[in-house]
Amino acid sequence: MLLQIKIYLIAVLYFFGALFILLFPPRNFAQSGAKLRTIRNTGSNVKFNEYVNYEVLLSATDILARNDADVARVVHLTPRTTENRSLIAIELRSDKNSRKPGILVIGGLNGMAWGVPNAIIELCEKLIFDTNYQTPFFNDYDWYLIPMANPDGLHFSQSIRSMVPLDAVKWLRNTTARNNTRPSLWHKNVDKESTQEVCFGTNVNRNFAYHWQDDVSKTPERCSQFYPGTRPFSSAEAQAIRGYVDRLGDNIHLAIHLHASFIPKKEYILYPWRYSLRQPSNYRTMQEIGEYAARKSRLPDGRLYEVHQGSSDERVAGTLSDYLMGVVGIELVFIIKPYHQIFPNYTDSAVIDAYVKRAIKAVSSVVRGWRSSTKQNTLSFFGRDVEF
Repeated sequence: MLLQIKIYLIAVLYFFGALFILLFPPRNFAQSGAKLRTIRNTGSNVKFNEYVNYEVLLSATDILARNDADVARVVHLTPRTTENRSLIAIELRSDKNSRKPGILVIGGLNGMAWGVPNAIIELCEKLIFDTNYQTPFFNDYDWYLIPMANPDGLHFSQSIRSMVPLDAVKWLRNTTARNNTRPSLWHKNVDKESTQEVCFGTNVNRNFAYHWQDDVSKTPERCSQFYPGTRPFSSAEAQAIRGYVDRLGDNIHLAIHLHASFIPKKEYILYPWRYSLRQPSNYRTMQEIGEYAARKSRLPDGRLYEVHQGSSDERVAGTLSDYLMGVVGIELVFIIKPYHQIFPNYTDSAVIDAYVKRAIKAVSSVVRGWRSSTKQNTLSFFGRDVEF
């Protein structure tokens, strides 16, 4: 009898504790996004029927900066690219009077990952307007997002999409063959080291100064899609990212490189190191977060993302993810690679929507995995963790 009374008392205490938290959330309600939710949940739904190009990105971020200046800030990074475009960073903060744990999302480094800017712009819209994203994500974190980290490369590959494909190395070496043809793939920007050279472009995701070129005995040739540049940070894109993350400093607690897998049924959630088989000191934590995210973002056909250290399949040096962990000092860094078609139908909204949904779900699941690992904003009810 006494045991039953104790159980009833504990249940009553749990009930009133949960009710108190729901009525009086443990955050600065007067200034946070929780208060803004009631006026923002009817906001316009940003969805694009075509892949976002640089001009559309400029327009979308300009509207965001004007209409939502209380929570959003748009920053044009320097230096500008070879074709005079700036990398655009979007900063979302529900409470500008205090600092919250920061989440950095960088996408569009690869010249063929057309859907990445769509996904990041739509993620911004959900964070501001969608109540399902505000409470677990927007209210508790500051977000720093770069939707298009290689605007020249994306513009180049999109502008030649309707031409006949040709082997990328042959296309670069043979200027005559370029008439009405395009390279079969394009991972680079469009940098030229001289006006006379035939081959051009630097793979920005090989151009960061952390164990640069440690994965190869010989530098890939200029025509290669994996050409890492003449030196670390030789590309304006890598320089702009370096300057931005340096300014953010210790504000970033979680970093995500939103990438793309161009191999069907091969989709990944990876973590550093990519240059070496050596495991980072916190690899168990990242593996657990990745596996949690994979379960929460199960793919439409029932598969799970493959979760492992980035070098398990292939060693790749000079990458953004290794730089963020090894030099900037961010402890949790992930690379998310949902499947993305190579040169997809530019106006096939179903294909665009499929990538965007997978990307947003995977990003939010990684954040949930991080929350779960830290027990942030959770209560335990009879062995189950419940977020509030």
